[in-house]
Amino acid sequence: MNPSPNIRSLTAALLYPGVAMLEYSTNYSVGRGTDAPFEMIGAEFVRGPELASYLNQQWIPGVRSYPVRFQPADSHLTGTEIEGVRFTVTNRESFDAARLGIEIAGALLKLYPGKISLELNRQLIGSEETLRALAAGEEPQAVRQKQQDALQTFLPLREKYLLYR
Repeated sequence: MNPSPNIRSLTAALLYPGVAMLEYSTNYSVGRGTDAPFEMIGAEFVRGPELASYLNQQWIPGVRSYPVRFQPADSHLTGTEIEGVRFTVTNRESFDAARLGIEIAGALLKLYPGKISLELNRQLIGSEETLRALAAGEEPQAVRQKQQDALQTFLPLREKYLLYR
């Protein structure tokens, strides 16, 4: 049973947390209204081959990007043919959806300045520090490492509050 009408595969479920991080942007599609929601992204300003090449050069573990053209039947950009990328998970064990989301945000900000709003996606991104770092142009890998470092500090603090282990 699908957990959501738009999460129809294990691949979509794996990609969802990262791919949906910028979903509040109305000029950006996460593939809703296609046969593969959350398995691809696109926008009128995106050049698929350029974005796929850039993301693949980041060597994001467990995922590869391929240029694609698609036309969402509903949600953002309904009826508009757009370019973007489709993601293929190559290794579920090494894949980190949050890293992919940060890499997507970093790529869009670098390749297409002023086209995507981090502010609109504040609730989805969920971290003021991450927002500031991305807006300042910090490398996505460094942003993700800061998140991981903060998590390692938090985990021992939460330990005494866990009721079930």
